[in-house]
Amino acid sequence: MFGKLAWKRDTRGNAGGNVGGRSAGRFDRRLVLLACVGLVGFAALALQLFRLSVVEHTTHVANVEKHLVNRRLLPASRGRILDRRGEVLATDRASWDVLLEYDAIAGRWATSQATRELQRELGRAAWLELSSAERVARILEREAKFDAQLEQLLDRIAEAGRFDRTEVDRRLDEILRRTARESRSRKEALIARELALYGEDARLSDIDRERVSAQLDAHVILADVPEEVAFYFQRLAEELPGTVVVEPSTKRWRPWEQVSYEVARETFPSPIRSNKPVKVMVDGVADHLVGSTRTQVFPDDLKRRPMIDAASGAIADLGGYRADRDVVGASGMERRFEDTLRGIRGVVERDLEDGDESRVAPLDGRDVQLTIDVRLNARLQALFEPETRLAQIQQYQRGFDPEGNPRGGPLPVGWNLDGAIVVLEIETGEVLAAASSPTLAEGAAMSEEERAREHPEIFRPTAASYPPGSILKPLVLCAAAAEGVARPDERIECKGHFFPDQPDAVRCWIYRRAEGKTATHGPLDASEALARSCNIYFYELARRLGPERLVTWLAKFGLGEEISPDLAQQEDGSLPDTEDFVSYREKRDRVSPVLLGIGQGPLTWTPLQAAQAFATIARGGVAIPPRFVRTADAPMREDLGIPRGAIDAALRGLRASVRENYGTGHHITLEGGDREELFAIDGLEIWGKTGTATAPKLKVGDAMVQTDHAWFVGLVGEAGSAPRYAIAVVLDHGGSGGKVAGPMAAAAMRALAAEGYLGESAMRSAGGRRE
Repeated sequence: MFGKLAWKRDTRGNAGGNVGGRSAGRFDRRLVLLACVGLVGFAALALQLFRLSVVEHTTHVANVEKHLVNRRLLPASRGRILDRRGEVLATDRASWDVLLEYDAIAGRWATSQATRELQRELGRAAWLELSSAERVARILEREAKFDAQLEQLLDRIAEAGRFDRTEVDRRLDEILRRTARESRSRKEALIARELALYGEDARLSDIDRERVSAQLDAHVILADVPEEVAFYFQRLAEELPGTVVVEPSTKRWRPWEQVSYEVARETFPSPIRSNKPVKVMVDGVADHLVGSTRTQVFPDDLKRRPMIDAASGAIADLGGYRADRDVVGASGMERRFEDTLRGIRGVVERDLEDGDESRVAPLDGRDVQLTIDVRLNARLQALFEPETRLAQIQQYQRGFDPEGNPRGGPLPVGWNLDGAIVVLEIETGEVLAAASSPTLAEGAAMSEEERAREHPEIFRPTAASYPPGSILKPLVLCAAAAEGVARPDERIECKGHFFPDQPDAVRCWIYRRAEGKTATHGPLDASEALARSCNIYFYELARRLGPERLVTWLAKFGLGEEISPDLAQQEDGSLPDTEDFVSYREKRDRVSPVLLGIGQGPLTWTPLQAAQAFATIARGGVAIPPRFVRTADAPMREDLGIPRGAIDAALRGLRASVRENYGTGHHITLEGGDREELFAIDGLEIWGKTGTATAPKLKVGDAMVQTDHAWFVGLVGEAGSAPRYAIAVVLDHGGSGGKVAGPMAAAAMRALAAEGYLGESAMRSAGGRRE
C-alpha cells in the first residue's frame, strides 16, 4: 500500500508539476506580450519624440517663438531714381502709419482686457475658485466698457482719415477676409503635410490652434499720416495697450510730378509767335518712364519672393513681400528695377522671458541713375501744352488756295495733338529725353471718352508704333548701296509715276494729274532724291532690292525687335514676313513691294527706333542699343557694313533737306506765299527728314476721319561739327511732317541747346538754361 500511495503522490506530484508548467508558460507568454505592448508603446512615444524634436523642431520652435518673442520690423528705404545730372526723380520721404493689432480687429481685445482686469481685482486664487459660467458672466459684463473704448478709437481713426466710419469697417473686414484666407491656406498645407508623413496617425487637432503671422501682427489702417496725427495715436496706444500701433513708414515722392515752366515763343512760326513767354503747368514729367509703385500685393509677388515661408510660418526673406500691404514697383523703372530699388528690412526681436533684445539693421535699396535729363524732358513736354499752340492744328499748316481761302482738313483748327519727342546721344546711345503726350498725370484728369481716344497709358517714345513714311528713305538708300543694287551717284529719273501703264497710281508726291499737277523731279542722285523726298527714286531702289532683302536690312536697323535692354515693355514695331512675300508673288502684286521703299505698307516703328536708325547712320553704320540707365560698361557696338559712300550721300541729302530751298524740311509756306525757314538756328548744324504717314482712322464726334501722322527725324551738332544727337518727333494725326512736326523739332533743338548740350554759343542763342 505504501508503494501504491507513494506512487499516487508521485503521480499527483507529477500531475501538479505539469499544471504548474502550463501556468508558468502562460505567465511567460503574458510577460512577453506585455513587454511587446510596452515596447510598441515606447516605440510610439519615441517616434513621437523624434517627430517633435527633430522632424518638426523648426516648426514648433517657430510657434513657441511667436508667443515668447516680440518681433518688430524696421522699414528699409527704397532706392532713389535719379536723372543723369543727379536730380531726384523718385525717393522715399519719411512718414507714419497707424496700425491696429489683430486681436482688436478680430474682437478679442475687449475679452482679454476684461479678463486681465478681473484677475487683478479678484486675485488669481479667487478667480480660479469661480465656475466657468461665473467667469463668462463677469467677463461679458466687463467687456462692454472695453468695447466702448474700442469703438471710440475706430471713430477717431475715421476722423483722422477723413472718411466715414463705414470705410473703417470695410477696411477691417478686408483684413479679416485676407487673414482668414492666409490661415486657411496655412492649415491646409499643414494638414496635407501631416497626412503625407503619418497617414492615419497624423495629429490634426493641434492644427486648429495654429495662428498665422497675420493673426499675430498689427495691420495698417491709416497710411502716410502727418506727425501730429502720429503723435495723437501714439498717446492712444499708451492709454489703450494692445490696440493701436504707430510705426515709421515711407511715402514715394516724385518732385517732378508737377512743375511750372516758361516757354519762349519768339522763334515759333510767325502765326503763333510772341515776344512774351507763356507760363505753363507741366503735369507728370517723365512719369511713364520713372513709373509708379503700388501697395497692393499680388499673388505673383508672393510667389516670387514671400517674406513669410508658407510651410513654417517663419520669416524667410526680410526683403520679401508681406501679404497684407507692401510697396511694389508697378510700372516704368520702378517695376523694371524692382529688386535693385527694393531694400531689405531690419528686425528687432525681444525675448519676453529674459528681456534680451537683438537687432538686425535694415539695408536700404540701391539707387538707379537714368540717362535722361529731367530738365530737358520738362522743356520738351512743355511744348505740347495747349498754351504754346505749337502742338495744335493751325491754319498755316493747312495752307490757302490760290484765291487766299483757307484749306480745310479732317480735324478742326485748334485740335490738340498728342505725340512724342526722343533725344538720343549718338556717341553713347544714351537717351537724353523721351517726352510723351499725354502723360499719365494728364490722363488721370481726362474723361473716359478722352482716355479711350488719346490713350494716356501708352508711353509713345517706346510703346507706340507708327508707319514710318518717308523718314524710312535714308535706310532704303543705305540698304541698296550695301547690297550693290545702286550707287549713290547713280541718277534715276523721276517721271512722276512709277508704272508706265498706271499714271494715277504709285506716284511721286509732286505728281497729281487729277489736280492738273504733272511736275517731276527729273534725274536725281541719292542725295538729291533724299533732299527732295522723291518717291520714284525709292520705289526703284525697293524694286531692285526686292522685299526680302529690304526687310532684312530694316531689321538690322532695329525694326521688328526690342532695341533697348533697359525697358520691361517696349513695342517691336512690325515688318512684312514670309507670308507677305508669298502673297506678293501669288497675287502678282507689283505695287506693295515697291511701296515699302517709301515706308508704306505693313511697316511700323517707334520714335525710339527712328532716332536709333538715324543715329546708326550718323555713326557710319554702327548700331548701339539705346540706353535709359547709366552704366560704366562700354556700349555694345555692331558695324552693319554700310559703304562709306552711302553714309556720306545720306548725310548730304539729310543736310540739304533742311538747308536748301528745295528741301522738304527747309521752310513752311504761309498765306500769300511767304516762306519761313524752320531750322535757321545760330550755332547749330542740322540734318533731317520729314515724313507724312497714313494713320488709322480717328473718331471725331460720331464720324471716323482719315488723317496722317506728322514725322520729323533729324540730327544736330555744333556748327561745323559732326552730328551729336538724334531727334525724333511724331505728332499723332498731325498731317504734314514739315509744317507740323518740323516746328516742333526746331523747338526741341533749341531746348537741347538751351540746356548746354550744343556749346556756349548755341546755349546763349537759345536763351540759356532758363527755368
